Amino acid sequence: MFAIMVSDLCKGCGECVLECPYEALEMAPETPTLNADHVSGTNFLDLIPDTPSKYLGRFNPQDPMESAAAHLKNHLMVRTNYEALVSGDGACAGCGEKTILHTVASLTEAYMRPLYHAKADRLEAKAADLEAHGVEMFAEMRDLDEESYERLKRLIAHTLMGLGGEDDDDTTRRLAGHGDLSDQDVLDALVATMRQDAFNHRDLQAIDGTVPNGMSVMAMGAHTGCNTVYGSTPPNNPHPYPWMNSLFQDGATVTWLLGESFIADHARRSVIPERLADRISLGVGISHDDYFEMTHMTDTVMTPLEVRELPKAWAIGGDGGMGDIGYQNVSKVVLQNRPNVKLLLLDTQVYSNTGGQNSDSSPMLGGGDMNQFGQATEGKLTEKKGVAESFISGHGSPYVAQVSMANAAQFYKAMIEALDYRGTAFIQSYTSCQPEHGIADDVSSLQAGLVRDARSMPQFVFNPQLGETYAETLDVSGNPNRDRDWAEITSKLTDRTFNYTVAHFAATEARFRKHLRPISDTDGLVHLDDMVLLIEQNDVVQRHVFDATHRSFVPDFGVYIEVEDSSGRVRSMVLSRQLVLFSVERRKAWRMLQSKAGITNIDYLAQKEALESFDTDGVSMADRFIEIRERFDKALAGIG
Repeated sequence: MFAIMVSDLCKGCGECVLECPYEALEMAPETPTLNADHVSGTNFLDLIPDTPSKYLGRFNPQDPMESAAAHLKNHLMVRTNYEALVSGDGACAGCGEKTILHTVASLTEAYMRPLYHAKADRLEAKAADLEAHGVEMFAEMRDLDEESYERLKRLIAHTLMGLGGEDDDDTTRRLAGHGDLSDQDVLDALVATMRQDAFNHRDLQAIDGTVPNGMSVMAMGAHTGCNTVYGSTPPNNPHPYPWMNSLFQDGATVTWLLGESFIADHARRSVIPERLADRISLGVGISHDDYFEMTHMTDTVMTPLEVRELPKAWAIGGDGGMGDIGYQNVSKVVLQNRPNVKLLLLDTQVYSNTGGQNSDSSPMLGGGDMNQFGQATEGKLTEKKGVAESFISGHGSPYVAQVSMANAAQFYKAMIEALDYRGTAFIQSYTSCQPEHGIADDVSSLQAGLVRDARSMPQFVFNPQLGETYAETLDVSGNPNRDRDWAEITSKLTDRTFNYTVAHFAATEARFRKHLRPISDTDGLVHLDDMVLLIEQNDVVQRHVFDATHRSFVPDFGVYIEVEDSSGRVRSMVLSRQLVLFSVERRKAWRMLQSKAGITNIDYLAQKEALESFDTDGVSMADRFIEIRERFDKALAGIG
C-alpha cells in the first residue's frame, strides 16, 4: 500500500501540487466528507508500522550518513521522522520557513534515533554481562591490582552514587560517612544507571500521544521572530522536544548553554557508566589520570561515537535576530566550535514579524512595508551582509552552508553533514515570506531557486574537513554557470537565451514593485547587460554612479531589461538606479565567492581588460555603451 494523507490542519497553500514532478496531486475543496476520509486514513496509519526500508530507495534509515544525497528526502517517508515536527502551528499559508524548520527536526530525528537505539542495545548487553559476571570480574581485578580496584570502586561511588565531594578529602569524608560499599553495591549502582540510560534512549515516551521511542534527540533555542510567533501560539505547539524562546538576540547563546548542559549530562549518565563497564569487563583498572579524566569529563576526551550520540542543540532565528541585532552572539557561538551546537538562520531578508523593517541582511532595495521610496532615497546604499559568508573566515573551523529548497538534495546533504560534524555548524537558508515579499502561497521553493540563480543569494557549502585552503573547503557547485557573472537561462516558452540577473528576480516579487516600471519603447534607454559593464563596486563606494560626467553614471529609470510572463510574452521594464546598483553589488559578492572557491570568472577578466582600455583611451560619454560592449566582447573572445 502507498498512501499520502493530508492533515486536516493543512492550510491549502498548494505548493505540494506545484512541486510534485509527477503531477500526482491536485487541489480540491475541503468538505466534511473529504476531511473525514483523511482522518480515517490517518487513524489507519496509526495501526501500521513505519515504512519498510526496502521502499526508501538509497536512504539508509540505520545510518543516514551512508545515504545517497538525492534519496535523503525519503527520510520523510518514515512517519516517526516526519512527526518530529507536528502540525498545528500558526504559520502563514505557504510560509517558506516551515519546510526548513521541519527538516531540522525530521533529519535530526532520522540521524539521532538509530544512534540512540543502538546505544540502548549496547548498554543493555553490557549491563546484563555485569549482572551475570561482575562480581567475579571485580574479584579478579582485586587480585591483580588492589589499588586500581579500590580506585575503580571509589570512582563509581563518586560519579554515580552521589558521594563525590568538592575535592579528594571531601570525597573521602563522604565515603567514610556512608560506610562500607561492597562489590555488589557498586555493581548494582552501575547496572541500574546503564539500564535507566538504555530505557531513556529507547523506551521512554517523551510526549503524550507519541510512540515510546526514547527521549528527545534535540532541543531548540529560538530567537524571537516569526518562528516563535507561529511556533508557540497556545494551545498548539509544533515542537515535540524541549523548546524555549529567550530575548530577541539571545537564542544562540541560550542554545550554547543547552549544548553544554547536554555534554555534562551525557558524560555523567551515559559515557562514564559505559566506560566503567568496559574497564570491568576487560579487567583494566583506573589510574590517577583516569580518575581525574572521568570526574572532570568534557567532550575533548570523548570518542567520535560518543560525540555523535550527544543530543543536539539547535539555535533558530531570522536574519534580524541572528544576522543583525543578535549577530555578535551568533559570532561568539560559531567561534566556540562546540560539537553538538548547530545554528539555522531562516532568511526572509526582512524583520517580518515586526512589520517589514530592514535588517543587515536585507537587499539594497529594501522592499519591506516600512521602507521609504522617493527622491530622497530608493533604498539603502549599505551592501547586503552575507551572514554565512562572514563565518567562513575569522571564526575558526565551523561547518557553514548557504542552502535552500532550490536544491533539495544539496540542502538535505548539508543538513546531515552539519549534524555529523564535530563542531559548530551554521546554516543559512532563504525562506520566502509571502505577505512581505508579495508572492503567491505556492512558490516558496520556486523563489528560492530564482534568488539563487540571480546571484542574490548563491548557494555554497564550506566544509573545513576537506583542507586548509578555500579552494578545497568551499563548494559553489550548486549554482548555474559558476564561472560566469550571471546564470544563462534559456526560456522554455520562447527559446530565448538571456542573462538572469537580480533585476529579473526582483521583477517576480511585489516587494520590489517600485523599482521596476513596464515600458513599451526602449529608445534612449540602455540595457542592464551593457550598463553594468561600465560599473565596478568601487564606483558605487566612491559615488561615481551619481556623477553625470563619469563613465559609471547610472540614470534613474534609464536602464531596462526584458522579462517574460507565465504565457511567454516578453515585455520591457525600466529599472530604478537602486536596482542597477544592487545588481553590481550582488555581482561583486558573487565574484568574491567565486575567487575563494578557486574559480576564474571570465566575465570579470574581460570587464577589467575592457575598462582598462576604455579609461586609457578616454572614450566619450556619448559612445560609452557601444564602446564598452565592443571591448568587452573582444576581450571575452580572447580569453575563451
